[in-house]
Amino acid sequence: MKQYDASTALWNQVFSECEPVDLEGEKLEVEPTFDTCLALFAKESKRVLDFGCGTGDILFQCADFGYLTYGMGIDRSHTGIEFARQMTNLNHYHHLDFVSGDDRDLVQMEDGDYDGIILSNVLDVVPDDVASAILKETTRILAPGGLMFIKLNPYEEDSKLSEYGLTCFSDNLYEEDGVLRLRNLSTEEWKKQFLENFILERYLEFPYPWQEGMNRLFLLRKK
Repeated sequence: MKQYDASTALWNQVFSECEPVDLEGEKLEVEPTFDTCLALFAKESKRVLDFGCGTGDILFQCADFGYLTYGMGIDRSHTGIEFARQMTNLNHYHHLDFVSGDDRDLVQMEDGDYDGIILSNVLDVVPDDVASAILKETTRILAPGGLMFIKLNPYEEDSKLSEYGLTCFSDNLYEEDGVLRLRNLSTEEWKKQFLENFILERYLEFPYPWQEGMNRLFLLRKK
């Protein structure tokens, strides 16, 4: 899908402008609700996969909680992965690895290989078939009783998305200037998918000052 490929090109450009920084003495934070839920996730997750990790920020934050023994970050953006590797070396995250890849790489992983998986703004920015493959494979490689940390963009009505400059081009997929930006599903639709294999531990909503609507956060435990 050309809109999906265009989204990778966009993030390659965005991430190429990032500069590595020394995090010594810095406290990594996103937003209070997000941070609190991630702390709950991190406390029980020793081996963590962050799929769609971007520049690795969430995995770095997770590692800083002090419970992680190994973390793997995977992303389609090679510039995001290169930045994450530079940050790993600069800040001595010796127990983290970052690789360029997509949902096809998940198939090669062993069942139950991780006890924690992060999907932050992943399932709602990819085509339906890719999202289904990602959820299927990450569920398989998550150990029974393991935790899934899923963050999604706000759900909006079509009229509101049009105001934002987004155009629906296929079912619930929206583009902006030819770039896939959103897979727009209601919270109930997401819950229906998740609760087939997971118990809902937490569902939280929170705002970002730069974004309309309420972001959605699921903390799920594999049955």
